[in-house]
Amino acid sequence: MILSDPFAFLVSTLFLIPGALIAVPVHELAHGFAAWRMGDATPRNRGFLSPTEPRKFFSLYGTLALLFWRVGWGQSVPINESRLNSLGQKVIYALAGPIANLALAVVFGLALRTLVASGSQPSPIKLVQPPIDLLGVVVWAAFFVNLAMFAFNLLPIPGLDGWRIIDALFRRRSPRFFFEADMNRYRIVQFVIIGFVIISFVPGINLLNVALLPIYAPASYLILGQCVAYPGLSPCPQLGGF
Repeated sequence: MILSDPFAFLVSTLFLIPGALIAVPVHELAHGFAAWRMGDATPRNRGFLSPTEPRKFFSLYGTLALLFWRVGWGQSVPINESRLNSLGQKVIYALAGPIANLALAVVFGLALRTLVASGSQPSPIKLVQPPIDLLGVVVWAAFFVNLAMFAFNLLPIPGLDGWRIIDALFRRRSPRFFFEADMNRYRIVQFVIIGFVIISFVPGINLLNVALLPIYAPASYLILGQCVAYPGLSPCPQLGGF
């Protein structure tokens, strides 16, 4: 495991930063742009449709989770939910962020395939390597961050986009259930995080790998022709890498 080697973990984390600086703002900008296009001027009026101040899109805990767990989230763009009237609008808003990350993963994935075909042999645990390999690692990390955010944010956990989709589809059938879930959202998230942490101490088990695999692995196969993960997290049937 990469986590057992502090130096390798630090190096692989440094390579994640450029990808994170792109993935998180793009995710949140996509949500804001979708809401604005559907008639909610709140993101624009609050200055959240401009990428010139990327710090506003980062959440402290989401960023730390991304660096240490390899998956994370950003600071939600403020919207007026009453402006999203129809089921379709709510689903489009929820999907906008993950789809933006998937689109970036496709771009970086195609670039990664080109680099590897050109002879790049990237290794995210080595700080000193040939320029083409260093570029390959940066592109690999950017591909991974975007695909991991795509998969993670589609999980049906309160606060994530996957839960927003379920909420939009089924709230009318069970309004009390979703109301209570909203009221206890932070408590549920805390229990989920504690569960991830506790189970991570069980040898050979990474619950995040299991949770992300059904979404991450097929997407990676479609983009790269194989399931490629990253040191510290491998939501692939087998350890993925080049």
